[in-house]
Formats: sequence, structure tokens, C-alpha cells
Amino acid sequence: MAATDQAQADVDVLASNTLVRVRSAEDWKALHAIRRAVLFKPGRHAFEYDENHPDDRIESNSLFLLMSAGEAIGVVRLDRHGRIGIVRLVAIMADRQRRGHGRSLSQLIDAEASRVGLTALRVNAAADAVGYYEKTGWHRSEWDPAELSGLAAGCVQMEKSLPMGGSAI
Repeated sequence: MAATDQAQADVDVLASNTLVRVRSAEDWKALHAIRRAVLFKPGRHAFEYDENHPDDRIESNSLFLLMSAGEAIGVVRLDRHGRIGIVRLVAIMADRQRRGHGRSLSQLIDAEASRVGLTALRVNAAADAVGYYEKTGWHRSEWDPAELSGLAAGCVQMEKSLPMGGSAI
């Protein structure tokens, strides 16, 4: 694909994707299916995925689906701690990766975080995802070494600032 064709395809992806808050039983089912397929595939972790993890039910934590043409293709959780947001459990379905959806998800969650008044985001990035985060405006920053255990063991802590009072897109 020529560079101009790829650029147009990326614009089309960004324009067609939406971020939808997880609310219905169907949304929860899609969220769990994506997490299981991408983040908790066999052999990735020494423990099983917990569909009833209490952190998913904390009021200040918001779960989202990335929708493309009516289909859930990605997930993210945004935990609010004052004016700081922690981005967690980010995943795009394997067959949709490397097509601009991750960039789209990043821009959409940045915009949502700005909309709710957050000024910065933090993430515990899996080592194989650091390049993705760097390409979407994140930088390495140790923000809480105590977080780097369990699921986040071996992760790289990163951070990004958000524009105040407007869209981060």
C-alpha cells in the first residue's frame, strides 16, 4: 500500500471508531472476550482471568469498548485518582492490530480523560507495548514502583500530560 493510501486508511479508521462505556450484559461479555483473547491468552500469565475482579466495579473506574462498524474490537479501563488517570487493560483484537485502531483508542481515551477533567495519564506498559505508547505521546516515568507486581510485573511505567479543558486529539 502506498504511503498516501495508508494515511487515508488511517484517517478512515480514526473517523469510524467510537469509544463506548461498558454498561449492558452484552458489553461485559464483549469486554471479557477481548481481554481473554488478547491479554489473558494461554501461557501469557501464571494466573487465570477473573471476570468478577472488584477493580472493574469501583465507581471511579470506567470501562470502555472500542467499536468499529458496530463491532467491539478493543478495550480499556480508565481509573480516576484525582486529576490523574491510570490507563489499564488496553487491548485490540489480534486480527485488528497494526491497522490504526490502537492509535484511535489512544486518541479517544485521551479525549475522554480530558473531558472528565484529568490532566495526566499513567500506564504500566507491557514491555512489548512500549513502542506503541511512545508513538502515542507517552514517556517513561516511574510513578509507583509498588504497582509493578502481579499482572503488572515486568511492565514499564509511563506517563503523558493532557491539554487542560479540551480535547487531547
